[in-house]
Amino acid sequence: MKNLTGVLVFSAVLFLAPGCTRKTGEAPGPTDASAATDEAARTGASKGALSAEDAGSGSTTRAAQEACVDTWLQKQGLDAYGNPEGSMYAGGTPLFNERTGEQIDRLDFIFKNKPEARQACSGDASTE
Repeated sequence: MKNLTGVLVFSAVLFLAPGCTRKTGEAPGPTDASAATDEAARTGASKGALSAEDAGSGSTTRAAQEACVDTWLQKQGLDAYGNPEGSMYAGGTPLFNERTGEQIDRLDFIFKNKPEARQACSGDASTE
């Protein structure tokens, strides 16, 4: 009977030990600047990620165009990617293809799927 109790305790320790984590007060995951850059690149949220069309434009033009597109999407009842509100995406964003590792710029994605957004905000892209 002593061996059975010992085996049960040992099994419980082996079963529970991998799930235990050490509480050190540190935030989980990497905390260096490259982690923030990787996250911005994955979600397409980087302000510096310019498409070929925007490469010659200043960042203020890009910011104005993004603001115009965001306002247009909101008026249309669409999410940040031009899809109906409440849409869910594998990996959290439709901008990153997990199979190929390809990243798409958010504005390019929206303009490809909603050309009327480009027309509505074309005045912002040409002013500076």
